[in-house]
Amino acid sequence: MRHLKIRVPALSIFVSAFVLLALALAVPAGSPAPAEPDGAECFTVLVGRNASADGSVMVAHNEDDRGEIVVNLRKIQGRDYGAPQRVDLGKGAFHETDGKTAGFLWIEATTQEFADSFINEHGVLVTSDSCPSRVSAEDLTDGGIGWMLRRLVAEKATSAREAVKIAGELVEKYGYRSSGRTYSIADKKEAWMLAVLRGRHWYAQRVPDDEVAVIPNHFTIRTIQPGDPDRFMGSRDIIEYAAKNGWYDEGKDGAFDFKKAFDRPSNREPTADGNALRHWRGLSLVTGREWELGRDYPFSVKPGKKMTSEALMAILRDHYEGTEYDATDGYKMGTPNRTKFRTICTASTINAFVVSLDAGRPEPLSVAIWLAIGKPDTTVFLPLYYGVENLPPGAGLGGNAHDYALFARQHFEDAEIKAAKASLLNTKVLELEKAAEASYGPMRRTLEKELFPVEAAFVKDRPKFEKEFAALYAKDKAKALKKLDEYVADAFAKATDLTEKLLAKTKGS
Repeated sequence: MRHLKIRVPALSIFVSAFVLLALALAVPAGSPAPAEPDGAECFTVLVGRNASADGSVMVAHNEDDRGEIVVNLRKIQGRDYGAPQRVDLGKGAFHETDGKTAGFLWIEATTQEFADSFINEHGVLVTSDSCPSRVSAEDLTDGGIGWMLRRLVAEKATSAREAVKIAGELVEKYGYRSSGRTYSIADKKEAWMLAVLRGRHWYAQRVPDDEVAVIPNHFTIRTIQPGDPDRFMGSRDIIEYAAKNGWYDEGKDGAFDFKKAFDRPSNREPTADGNALRHWRGLSLVTGREWELGRDYPFSVKPGKKMTSEALMAILRDHYEGTEYDATDGYKMGTPNRTKFRTICTASTINAFVVSLDAGRPEPLSVAIWLAIGKPDTTVFLPLYYGVENLPPGAGLGGNAHDYALFARQHFEDAEIKAAKASLLNTKVLELEKAAEASYGPMRRTLEKELFPVEAAFVKDRPKFEKEFAALYAKDKAKALKKLDEYVADAFAKATDLTEKLLAKTKGS
């Protein structure tokens, strides 16, 4: 994969700081982030409905990838093709569907096979984290399934539980072509983690309603209970499969542990293992107590206090500030995104979101989103709802009509999107991010003073907006939906305007 080539704007007041940063990290000025260890991509927190402050199921996610990627937001209408469709799975296999698709919101990372996130019209969310497994042998039908797995789930599932079953059936039928991955799948009642192995094996566990699950980039499912279908689903022969390959011996290992059986072995010390560090930090922030650094953590935990959107945003922005792993001493030594410690927010983070799924709110507000169209430590989380009828200017490119072939072409051959990306908020956010990385300490103070207060205002004003919307929606749905579109568009416009002003300041310095 190609690295994103970063050109730092001329910032005369930041030059000396950036030079010091480059020397301190032994990274040439303007270089891309150092390559991360295999599998050190993405970070997710899943919150059961009784573990959240507002009674919603919550999902917080940082998407980490490297390359010349455009973060493109689309809302696709549902479609009935009127006849069965043969869906190209990309490497030779074709999957036949009934030709009916649900509508979905698509947080797209162009050119990437395993980086898109979806929320469909039924309130089913799917996102993922790479989890390299020890499985090396391929067992695929015509190249297996990869990119289209989550899309097919978004197009078909009416609940999280059904989504897990659909994904499992697809894996068993075609074989999964990546080393391993955990899909986080949620709806307004339940949250699940679905672990998929290269080939045709998978296992899923439901997050308890009163607990929170944290996942970096290693498997987190531990003890399984095949006889408890309310909490577990998966391949019936999963234990036998592990034993046959020499990854599990009941006499030596005791009770079966999915993570220990299938995680790709690592000889790195926990401090050098970004997955161990991020898992440790995530659990510490969720529970409010200290954990020993290592790799032996539970699948889920009870939070120290009920989780809120603001708390989850803070987790997604974290660089171990205030701990012994804060490698820049409060940003005094440059950017915290490019140190020897793999942080939760990092140089390869391309977008972030916090989603609340709550059937108790009016339907257009039942999927409430905070979306950062870039690295969340240098941009704001914007308010968004699935119920918007029209995405605001700058959110994304491409039509809203469902088209299998067109979507694949635009996604993997993204010249069409890149040709018009100057109009996207993501492009402006990336430019500001580069300026911030060049002199992180001074720029972070500027952002905290001039940019982040607009996010605080969004957070403060959202309950009032939702109350007013609910009252209007009960009387006049059309007017309420128009108000919703205007509210989201206004937030995007404010963020765009402020980002452009900050860019102008840096260029004029």
